[in-house]
Amino acid sequence: MKRTIIALLSATLCAGLGLASSVPAQAVPGHRDAAPPLLRVMPLGDSITVGVGSQSQAGYRLPLWQLVTGQSRYTVQFVGSQRDGSFPSPQHEGHSGWMIDDIRSHVDGWLAAQRPDVVLLHIGINDLDRGADKDHAPDRLQALVEQIFADRPGVTVILQGLLPTTDGLQTQVRRFNRQARTLQSTERELGNRLSWVTPPALTQDEWNDRLHPNDRGYARMAVAFFGALDSEAHRLVDDAPAHAGAGCP
Repeated sequence: MKRTIIALLSATLCAGLGLASSVPAQAVPGHRDAAPPLLRVMPLGDSITVGVGSQSQAGYRLPLWQLVTGQSRYTVQFVGSQRDGSFPSPQHEGHSGWMIDDIRSHVDGWLAAQRPDVVLLHIGINDLDRGADKDHAPDRLQALVEQIFADRPGVTVILQGLLPTTDGLQTQVRRFNRQARTLQSTERELGNRLSWVTPPALTQDEWNDRLHPNDRGYARMAVAFFGALDSEAHRLVDDAPAHAGAGCP
C-alpha cells in the first residue's frame, strides 16, 4: 500500500515540478535571498477532512503535505482549530458527521482566528447520506462559499467535488457535483477566486468503508488537490505585491 501511495505522489510531484520549471520565475526586487513565501491553508470539511479511514489519521492532508514540501517556491502551513495525524502541520478544520450548514454556522470564527490564504473545501456527503433536504444541498454549498468570500475577501477557495463512487449515493453525488462545479464560473464573475477540482473515481480497493477512503484513496484526493493548490500558489507568489497581507490580520 505504501508503494502505491509513494508512486502516486512521486508521479504527480514530478509532473508538477516539470510544469513549474517551464515557467520563468518572476524576480521580486530586494527579495533575492528572502525565504519562500508562506501560505496559510485551511482544510475545511467533515470526517474526510479529518482523515477517518486512513491509517495515518490524516486522510488526504498527509500526502498533500508531502507533495507541497517537495517543491521550494513556496511553503505551506495548514491551519485550523483541530489536530489529527503525526506530521509537522496537522491542523485542520474537519468535523466528523457535520453537514454543510453545521460548517456554515461556525466558519466566521474559524476564518477570523486562522486567517487562511487558501481554503481547501470538501463537504456535502453527509447532507446526501442522511440530510433532510438533499435536493438543496448544492444551494447550501453556494451559501457557504459566499459566506467564506464575504468573511475573507481575497481568499482562494479550492473546492473538490464529492467522490463519485460513494456506495449507494452515486446518482445523488453526480447531481450535486454537476451543480457544484458551476460555482467556479459564478464566483469568478463576481471577482472571487474559486477553483473546482474534479474528484477521483475511487475503485473498490480504495475505500475503507462506504463513505471514507483508505490511504490509497486519500492519496488520490491529495493528488487532485495538489494540482489546483500548486497552480494557485504560483499565482499568489507571482502576484505577491498585490496579494501582500492576505494572510495577516
